[in-house]
Amino acid sequence: MESFKASLFIEAEKMYRKKKVRIVIILSVAVIAFVQLISSVIRSGLGILWNTSSVFPITVLSVISSTILPLFTALIIIDAFTGEFSHNTMKLSVTRPVSRFKIYLSKLVATALFVLFNLMIVMVLSTIVGVLFNSASMDLIGLVRIFLSYIVTLVPIMAFAVVIAFLANVFKSSAIVFFISILIFIASSVLSVLFPEGSGALLTSALDWYKLWIADSLPVGRILIQLALMAGYILIFFTAGYNRFDKRDL
Repeated sequence: MESFKASLFIEAEKMYRKKKVRIVIILSVAVIAFVQLISSVIRSGLGILWNTSSVFPITVLSVISSTILPLFTALIIIDAFTGEFSHNTMKLSVTRPVSRFKIYLSKLVATALFVLFNLMIVMVLSTIVGVLFNSASMDLIGLVRIFLSYIVTLVPIMAFAVVIAFLANVFKSSAIVFFISILIFIASSVLSVLFPEGSGALLTSALDWYKLWIADSLPVGRILIQLALMAGYILIFFTAGYNRFDKRDL
């Protein structure tokens, strides 16, 4: 356990030092400003109370969860695997007194911590902006809905990250892995629009999983179905990704 904690600390520190982590946080903040600007224009131009203080953070979440967060998570995963192999820095990791399984797991857990940290920053900032710039007051139920929405979003983002981790251990080129990641993301999004009846099987359809948790009537069945879908993706691609990582030559 101590070896895993040490490995996790090292992986988290390496991610913190990456410029990509800072960029995604800056872009997330920029999304908050952009959404607030659009909502202000709509309110002043059309006289529509488009956002309330509790709805605004959910609107921001809908933007970042379907755009910058999954794509930058893919970049971080690619950098953690393909990038380290291409720069021959993976040797430093595997020569530590820790198993390859713990190294693989620590990279994914460190990514999850980054995603959670980013979600919490956006949640706090968007909630503050929502209270300051929107007239409707914030209540306890609204805060709970916001917190729940951001927390559960971690699950589909990490399911997508595990798929990318598998690809990052199949292909040697970071550019190829990122291109395939974008292709998968776009293709899944398009297919979910063209064939809505089968969109439930696509991983991108789970990015708005949080909407089920804040519905007026909690759809337990649909929540469990999507949870089972994401668990299946994580189990299959985690196993396949680790298998490739364990057999990969340095």
